[in-house]
Amino acid sequence: MTVAIVGGGIAGLATAYYLNRQGRKVIVFEREAAAGGITQSDQLQGYTIDRGPNGFLTNVPETLELAKALGLADELAVAGELAQHRFLYHHGTLQALPTSPMAFLRTRLVSGRAKARLLCEPFAPKRPPGVDETVYEFAQRRVGAEFAEVFMRAMVLGITAGDAKAISLAALFPRLRRLEDDYGSLVRALLATVLKRRQGTGGPAGPGGRLTSFKHGGIARLTRALAEQLGQRVRTGAAVVGLQRCDYAQRGRCDTGTYTLTLASGEQCQASAVVLATPAFVSADLLAPLLPEAAAELAAIPYAGVRVLGLGFNRQDVPHPLNGFGYLVVPGEGQQILGCLWTSSLFPTQAPPGKVLLRVIGGGVFDPDFVTIDDSEALRIVQHDLRLSLGLTQAPELVHQVTWPQGIPQYLVGHSARVARIMTATQALPGLYLTGNAYYGVGLNDCVRDAQRVTRAIATAIRPANS
Repeated sequence: MTVAIVGGGIAGLATAYYLNRQGRKVIVFEREAAAGGITQSDQLQGYTIDRGPNGFLTNVPETLELAKALGLADELAVAGELAQHRFLYHHGTLQALPTSPMAFLRTRLVSGRAKARLLCEPFAPKRPPGVDETVYEFAQRRVGAEFAEVFMRAMVLGITAGDAKAISLAALFPRLRRLEDDYGSLVRALLATVLKRRQGTGGPAGPGGRLTSFKHGGIARLTRALAEQLGQRVRTGAAVVGLQRCDYAQRGRCDTGTYTLTLASGEQCQASAVVLATPAFVSADLLAPLLPEAAAELAAIPYAGVRVLGLGFNRQDVPHPLNGFGYLVVPGEGQQILGCLWTSSLFPTQAPPGKVLLRVIGGGVFDPDFVTIDDSEALRIVQHDLRLSLGLTQAPELVHQVTWPQGIPQYLVGHSARVARIMTATQALPGLYLTGNAYYGVGLNDCVRDAQRVTRAIATAIRPANS
């Protein structure tokens, strides 16, 4: 039996890799000229510029273990201690996020009243039963409106380019919800984490971990290694435009229970199982003739567009020390960009000696026009904002821009229930599976974990041909 995987991004490639290791026959159809999806990197003038994600966190094992299984352990690059220092652009200046109790007491990011409110967190009211809270509502209830406004809105914009007042906490940050359920308080959960780590017994998983990429080639080294392992099992430039399932009435044309995939070229291929590892809106189009209700649910998952700029500078032209991870912009601060990563501070091999690489992200739900304006106007806006935050007055020696008009799925309130309905509906078509960043998490670890979920489901439902 053949498993056809539509979509050659990280989720599709990882699914194919795991299935291939089980001895299954797989084929990946990728519409673009190269596999990788948004997990790609470009090499220009000695710079390595990630087009999408810039790494993965090691607080959970999925992507790290995959990289090691691919033989990439010696190629891993772990961001140094500077990555622990992060900044917010607030009140017209860059301010460090506090990393200790004393730093918290000194910070000017929030008022003294907000700091006092945080001390009351263990006594915050419980979440109303059956309510799918937004990230903002959760933070407001537990730590106060000022913390929600300053920290959570900026953080959600940085992760999803979305609105904390619309994004579901349970869908985007399920661990935070579990910590509240298990400990009744985020402060108590933090104390338990510290205690258990000192005792060497582990503790509740927090959002930490070390940012990790690769010494050469950027994050695309991961997807490139997957594609290399799969070899001719990956077909690029092969857009799937139609999907049919053969039933008993069609026995004369195909085997019962198989799927027929139609490519843009007109070629048709058959498979015993199909994994749609495409964005939700693409999966919706493919499923519309087969499962119209599920297709409508998929089409209802919104996406935020983003523009990513890689900017290379001579080090002496950048007055800021760039002594950290980078910064996010608190909404309402008069900057159009969402934030700026100091890439060469995290991974020095991604810029030539004596150079600096900055990665700026803009757009999102509050500024969709930033994705569609021309490159020169986008650069002008970015240079204006970097002048305010970093004191940059010199033009970059390198400018690299990429736009993702439908880049990041938005987990709005009700997302988890919608995904549950979609997955239930697909059970009506045995051998059909969905994976990707539209369902259970938007990060690389989430995509790899979901690929493992689908692999287990296929292993349970369909025996390998050689078994």
